[in-house]
Amino acid sequence: MGRVIVIEDNLVFADYVCRLLASKGFKSEATYTCNGARKLFVKMQEDDIVLADLRLPDGDGITLLEELRKQGRNNPYIVMTDYDEVPTAVRSMKSGAEDYIPKKLIEDNLFPLLRTLRKRMERHEAPIYERQSAAFREIDHKTKLVAATDMNVLILGESGTGKEHIAEKIHARSKRAGKPFIAVDCGLLSKELAASALFGHEKGAFTGAERKRPGVWEEAAGGTLFLDEIGNLPLEVQQMLLRALEAKRYRPTGGSKDKKADVRIIAATNEDLLTAIAEKRFRTDLYQRLKEYTIQIPPLRECREDIMPLANFFLKLANDEFEKQVKGFDVEARKRMLTYTWGGNVRELKRVVRMAVLHTEGNMVLPDTLELERNSLADDIPQAIEDLERQQILRALKQAGGNRTLAAELLGIGRTTLYNKIRLYGIKYKE
Repeated sequence: MGRVIVIEDNLVFADYVCRLLASKGFKSEATYTCNGARKLFVKMQEDDIVLADLRLPDGDGITLLEELRKQGRNNPYIVMTDYDEVPTAVRSMKSGAEDYIPKKLIEDNLFPLLRTLRKRMERHEAPIYERQSAAFREIDHKTKLVAATDMNVLILGESGTGKEHIAEKIHARSKRAGKPFIAVDCGLLSKELAASALFGHEKGAFTGAERKRPGVWEEAAGGTLFLDEIGNLPLEVQQMLLRALEAKRYRPTGGSKDKKADVRIIAATNEDLLTAIAEKRFRTDLYQRLKEYTIQIPPLRECREDIMPLANFFLKLANDEFEKQVKGFDVEARKRMLTYTWGGNVRELKRVVRMAVLHTEGNMVLPDTLELERNSLADDIPQAIEDLERQQILRALKQAGGNRTLAAELLGIGRTTLYNKIRLYGIKYKE
């Protein structure tokens, strides 16, 4: 985790901010002038964050921001301001500032913003494999279409299929990309504190509420709020969520006044919400609000052409993590992986590959290192592999417009091998 570079000419206030940061586990370094800031910028790391005053003895914070951007540095830049400088602070955001914070509210407002920025930076650093199966190419197309809108999105799919990854992709492609992406697992919210977690609370709102706290709705203002396992929200909180969606207003727990926030909702669930509605556990009107656009993510067992590319990707990650040089999977290990049911989907595949690499002593992953559950497809291995290969050939022929030479190149096999397999499987496709 990088530093927070504090640029503030008031030495007392700068020291106060640095001590505040240290109390929350953030490293910091302070400077009091523009020239001092420029010296720190020279050694700036990619995960550093800038927290700068507007007025400085030898310049101003906006000029520093513009200089930083001209250097090609995109580190998050937060402006601190007094109340009479708010219009200037707002203008700083046009130059690329993340946000501005009134100095009197620094203690309450700074850390939710820093946590959001840290999460976003960590996501950007994490390597991601983009799946190439037909189903995921269609999903990718849908994310591009809906990202350009402000429609709420409902993502459906089994646990472990990558619903949060799809939500992040929609946010990254939207006009809200420069604003926060906040992810919340509704399954972890207790019935008593769900409303407070979403919408915040005032001091004294309930036992233990010793100070005012913002909720994730406020943290996500202008950006995207991802609500995973939405079906777990209590009914009374569902009503509050519906009002916030319809009126763009919400009221913190214990509060007497409404607040405004423009938030885009992407919700996800592995539950059948229609069943939940029939059982009166989920509101019909909220369901209709959330499903302005729906994306269904298929389980991994329905996209078997993704299994080995994903496995090879996870193998590389595990090699880096464990400092190993495992080259791949032997023939029998591949067969087992291709015919396994993968009830935990991509999440289970990643875990299995990671453990297999850890336990592998040679340069190839062997079947006995794969920690797989009892395989319901084990008796049908030859047929499963034949069906998968046939589907891949048909897809390649379609992509190549029937040109078999090009299809062979797409499959990474020789033209003669392709012709033999076409005859073997009785495939008919006109050139």
